Amino acid sequence: MNSRTVGIGFVFLAAALFGTLGIFGRVAAGIELPMGTLLSVRFVAATAALWFVLSVYGPRRRLEKRTVFIEVGLGCVYGVMSVAYFESLTWLSAGIAALLLFTYPVQVTLASAVALDEPITLAKLAALIAAVSGVALVVGGGELTLAVSGVVLVGLASMCYTVYSMGTRVMTAEIDPLTHVAYTFLGVTATVGLYGAATGTLGTPATIDGWMLVAGITVVGTLIPIMLFAEGLSRIEASTASIVSTSEPLTTVVLGVILLGETVTLSIAVGAVLILSGVGLTSPAIERLGHHEWMPYS
Repeated sequence: MNSRTVGIGFVFLAAALFGTLGIFGRVAAGIELPMGTLLSVRFVAATAALWFVLSVYGPRRRLEKRTVFIEVGLGCVYGVMSVAYFESLTWLSAGIAALLLFTYPVQVTLASAVALDEPITLAKLAALIAAVSGVALVVGGGELTLAVSGVVLVGLASMCYTVYSMGTRVMTAEIDPLTHVAYTFLGVTATVGLYGAATGTLGTPATIDGWMLVAGITVVGTLIPIMLFAEGLSRIEASTASIVSTSEPLTTVVLGVILLGETVTLSIAVGAVLILSGVGLTSPAIERLGHHEWMPYS
C-alpha cells in the first residue's frame, strides 16, 4: 500500500469521526450544555492530552519562534472556524450549515492550484463535482431557510477551514504531524477560551452526562480525527484531502438514523453514492488514468 493510498485512508477515517460532531452537538443542546462550555473544555482537554503524548512519545525537537507563531496562528484560524460554524447553527439548520461549509473543497482545490502549485487533474475535477453534488443531496433535502448572519458565519468557517487545510499541508512537510497538531491546538484553545469568556459561557459541565459528552467529543470527535487528518495531509495534496473529507456528512446521517431515528430519503441515498464515488476518484489508480491537468491560470 503506497503512501498516497494510506493518506487517503487516514483522511477518510478522520472525516468519518469528525462526522460525529453533529450528533454530539445535538446531544449537548438536549442536555442544555452551553456551547462555550462544550468547546472550551473539549479543546483544553484535547490540548493537554496532545502535549502529554508529545512529551512521552514525540520527537525531541524545538521549533523556531517564527514556526511556533505560524503554528499557533493556524490554531487560531481553526478555533475561529469551530466557533463560527457552531454559532451559525443559531440561524441555520444543521443541513444548510453543513451544505454551505462543504463548499470549502472548491476553495481548497482552486487556492491550492494557485498557492501550492497542486495540479487540477481531470480525475480530481470529476471527484470534486461528484463529492460536492453528493453533499448537496445528503444535507440539502430539508426546507431551504437562510439567514444572512448564519450564511456569513458559515462562510467564514469555510474560509478558515481552507486556510487551515493548506497551512497544515505546508507545515507537515517539515514538521511531524503530532508536533504540528500539539502547537496548533494552543491557538485553538486560546481562541475558543476567549469566545467562552466573551459570551459568558465559559465553565465546566455540571452533570455526569455533560462530562461523558465532553469525553466523547474530545477523544472521538477531536483527538483521533485531527491526528489522522494531519497524518493524511502529510502524504496527499490539500485539494485531495478536502475532497475526501466530503464523506464527513455520511457519518452524521448514519448516526442520525441509528441513534436519533432519522429517515433515509432517496436524495440521501443518491448523495451518499456520489460522495463515495468522489472519494474513489481520488485513488492513485484513477489519478494515473486521468493524468491530464487543467490549471485555472494556464
